[in-house]
Formats: sequence, structure tokens, C-alpha cells
Amino acid sequence: MGTVLVAGGTLIDRGTRTQADILVRDGTVARVGPDLRASADRVIDATGLCVLPGVIDVHTHPVYVDDLQSLPVTAAHGGVTTVIHYAYAKPGTRLLDALGAFREEAESVSLLDFALHGGLFDPQRQSGEIPAAVAAGVTSFKMFMTYAKLGWMTDDYQLMRTLDILARAGGMGMVHAENGLATDYLEDACNEAGLSPVETFVRTRPAALEAEAVGRAIAMAEVAGCPLYIPHVSAARALDVITAARRSGRRVYAETCPQYLTLTNCDLLEKKALLKIGPPLREDGDREALWQGLACGTLDVVASDHAAKDKRADDDFFAAPYGSPQAETMLPLVHDGVAHGRLSLERMVRVFSENPARIFGLYPKKGTLAPGSDADLALFDAGARTQIERASQHSRASYTAYEGRSVVGAVVLTMQRGRVLAERGETSARPGGAQFLATAAGRADVRELG
Repeated sequence: MGTVLVAGGTLIDRGTRTQADILVRDGTVARVGPDLRASADRVIDATGLCVLPGVIDVHTHPVYVDDLQSLPVTAAHGGVTTVIHYAYAKPGTRLLDALGAFREEAESVSLLDFALHGGLFDPQRQSGEIPAAVAAGVTSFKMFMTYAKLGWMTDDYQLMRTLDILARAGGMGMVHAENGLATDYLEDACNEAGLSPVETFVRTRPAALEAEAVGRAIAMAEVAGCPLYIPHVSAARALDVITAARRSGRRVYAETCPQYLTLTNCDLLEKKALLKIGPPLREDGDREALWQGLACGTLDVVASDHAAKDKRADDDFFAAPYGSPQAETMLPLVHDGVAHGRLSLERMVRVFSENPARIFGLYPKKGTLAPGSDADLALFDAGARTQIERASQHSRASYTAYEGRSVVGAVVLTMQRGRVLAERGETSARPGGAQFLATAAGRADVRELG
């Protein structure tokens, strides 16, 4: 593969900020240090730029308008070098069949290295396959505590049973934490009262029911002795429950997403179906609490929950699908918070790169730019002022949730294992060549994630 020298940049890695060059040889980091005197097949001038370990986006859904080929492309333009896809096993589908199909297709078409989470829609029939999936390198498994009307909800019996199986198999549980039955009752009551669909959506998914479900899942995981990962935390009250559990020594990891850090339910009222996501956008106070949770270490990870779907603002709200495109805009949006003093640059790198790698057992192959690590990096212009527009995005979605929004910070170049994938808005590599990454989820000490 040859050699590449990334010269003159400011390296942000492992909680430090240094002026350092990076010599890449055959896809891995060979040397790191100031003013490296080394010959290389290509020299990349990073003067005035930050050199970041590539973002590891651990929450992606490549089954909508962005698929296993296109989602990694739009993610790469956002500084992402590794993705972990949710491979959902729908009712009637064997878990191992779903995982095998995802892996086979992604290995042939993906631009980015990838791992998989198992998604259990029918744990009563699918959880027995977990030990074999863990042996095959998939060690994290998600269940829904909500969406009863859609037939997706896992009841407490099967949740407890699956967490027990996971604990014995050496895996990690993941839950979409909202109280599904209470939500469905509230939705019916609001509909009977004649409230507008958007207002109904906000009222029927209160923060209290997210916090309740988080607490219930933590309690069951504690009894089972199973590590637990909570994706897309949206509410301040949920943070309180997570904080208490971690103080008690529980292995509980928590993620939030850029949409919850940058948007509120006021944006939902304006953009309607375009911002229909679950859990819903909440109050400004929740948004502020999430930034504080990131800064203090209660939240470990920022991930995109990229689920790009074809919809318009004025679509029938209840018929409109959940989800939005997020992977390409995630890093600039969160860095805009850094530029405005909400988070340090070093902490931002931890929640995007190092912490995800540690939680899912990919560190130090991924998540750092130490000698011997994969040469996965993003060159980032921390002073660039840009405006987010759908026309400049690489997602197949017809919109962005942030049209016209100004941010500070822009991705200049993305490299994976020494190969430049994207540079200044242009895709530089063909899809394919991705590696499947076996995970070892849930073994990281939460104290390592500070």
C-alpha cells in the first residue's frame, strides 16, 4: 500500500493535543512525532488543521434510502471511518441468517470497515442464537421497550431472559428505552381528545417514560450481570438514572445523538414529519443537560442514528417513518458546540473515537492514532465557517434536518487504513475493500471513558 506522511497538523488523541506528524506504512500508523524526516509516496500537508482519529459511528441503519453502499459514503464525508450497523432480524427471520446477509453484502460494497449489532424483533425465538452470534464476532444486541403497536416491543419476560443469555454468552444488551404500553395508551387518549398529530407525538412520549424504561432495563441488567448500552439518550431525567447506576458500579454505557444536542421540540413543530424521530426531540433544558452529560462523562458516546428515509414536512405525521440523515453532519454540528465552549476538543474526540472503540472492543486497532493502530483519521478545519445545505450532502435523502444552519468546523479529508476516502467534498475511493470487525462489547471499565 505504500507510505503516507501527514505533516504539520495538530494531533488530538488520547486526551492530548500535540504538534505531530504521522507516518503511515501499509495501512497502519508507523511513527508519530514532531517534524518526522521520512520519505513517503505521498505527503499530505495538514498545516493549520486538526488531525483526529477517525470517527466510529456505532449507530447506523443502512436499510432505507441510504443502504450498505451509500451510507458509508455519506458517513466518510463526515469524518467517519468505522460504522457499526444494526442488523435487524425481523419476525420469522433467524438471527444468524440476518447477520450473515448483512456481513456478506457489506464486505462487497462498503467503503468503510464495519461491525454489526444484532437487532432482535422476536427474542423469544431468536435469543437462543446469541451464543453462536457472539462466537462469530457480534457481541451487542438490541431490543425495543417501545413500539408495541408496531409489534416490535420486547416484554419484560423476554428482556430479562435475553439479558441472562447475553451475560452467560459474554455479550452486551442494548435497549431502546421508552415505556411502550404507557406511550400507546397516552397516544390513544390524545387522539380521542382531538389533539394535532405533532402535539400528540410530543405529549405521548414524555421524558418520565424514557427515564422509567432506562431504570427498568438497568435493574434487569444488574440482576442478570449483563453490561448494558443505552442508545439515543434524549432526556435529562434519564441522565439522572444513568448517573446513579454508574455510581453504584454498574456497567452502563450511554450514547446521545447530534439531533438531541442541537434541536428541540420547537424545531419539530416547525419541520413536522422531517423531524419525527424516536425518542422525540425534547425541551431546551434537556438539550443543555445532554451537553453537560457529555462534558462530565455521564454520556460516553455520540453516534448518528442515521436512518435516512424519503419524507416531506407535510406528510401524514403518524404514517411518516421515524428517522433522519445525520452521519455526514454529526462531526461539524458537535464541533460547533466545542467552538461555543460547551465541550473541549479533546473530550469530543473521546466520545467520537476512543470511547466507542473501547466499549465495543476495537481499541487500539481503532479509536486512536498510536503506532500499530489502523491509519484511520480525519483532517478537520476547526476554524472553517460553513453552512449546511442539502445540495452539498452525499446522502440519498431529499433533505437535511439542518438546512441553512451555520456551523464552525469542516471535514477536509478522511482516510481509512492509509487510503484517502474523501477529500474536500469529493469521494476519492471506490466502494468495497471494507473489513468486518469482530467486537468484544461491554468489557470496558466506565472509568476508562472519562
